[in-house]
Amino acid sequence: MQIKDAIDYSIKKLELSDNKKIDSEILLCFVLNCKRTKLYAYPQEKLSIFEKVKFKTLVKKRATGYPIAYITNEKEFWSKKLFVDQNTLVPRPETELLVEISNKLIKLYSLKKILELGTGSGAIAIAIASENITTHIDATDIHENVINVAARNAIDHKIENIVFIKSDWFKNINKKKYDLIVTNPPYIKADDPCLINTDIKFEPTIALSSGVDGYNDLRKIISHSQHYIKNGGWLIVEHGYNQGLSVRELFNTNGFTASTLKDYNQLDRLTYGKLR
Repeated sequence: MQIKDAIDYSIKKLELSDNKKIDSEILLCFVLNCKRTKLYAYPQEKLSIFEKVKFKTLVKKRATGYPIAYITNEKEFWSKKLFVDQNTLVPRPETELLVEISNKLIKLYSLKKILELGTGSGAIAIAIASENITTHIDATDIHENVINVAARNAIDHKIENIVFIKSDWFKNINKKKYDLIVTNPPYIKADDPCLINTDIKFEPTIALSSGVDGYNDLRKIISHSQHYIKNGGWLIVEHGYNQGLSVRELFNTNGFTASTLKDYNQLDRLTYGKLR
């Protein structure tokens, strides 16, 4: 099997994937330990028997919907390659909007002390920390194995201004006050079909699902944030495309101004506000 044959084989097997060609190239590069440019430069190079078997095995796994990031243990976010595994959510491109807004507020208002709730792979905290080296970030997660993944990524990218804390939201934060709190919490309804019918069925449910209406964690975080934010401090929350209005109401009820921003697909993606 030549490189070009392997790509053609994979594209046919991944017929249900939205990115079958890219997925095929990523998997083949993973097996061959090469850059994608090699696939185009040497399309007639032959795979060894071991490489052929391994590639077909991974293609079969990807065809089930298993995230390619879990196969390669890698996902790029904010131009940084991060280690991910089944303990963490796969970082999404639309979440970069949260980083963009955080960076703007940090620079505009000289915010120094930041809290991220539910850090997962550390993608958000690491992206913010890398752009704002004079800030201090506390980043929490409820699971020790997830904290270990985030810490590993911070070390890989030589980030030194983050402290990772094992905590169920605010539980182990004590009475610290922050200039900015950011979070991408679970916000999907427990009975939402996407939890079993899409690729996210392979990702940790605890990081996705939030009660009957999808608001359990949003309500908890927004209502408690006012006690952990300095006067005039900020809160930024990612949420579902159909939750903007309700999240703004939660912000207002709990003493925050509220503005909702759309992502690159023109869908409501995050709400941010200032503590009055």
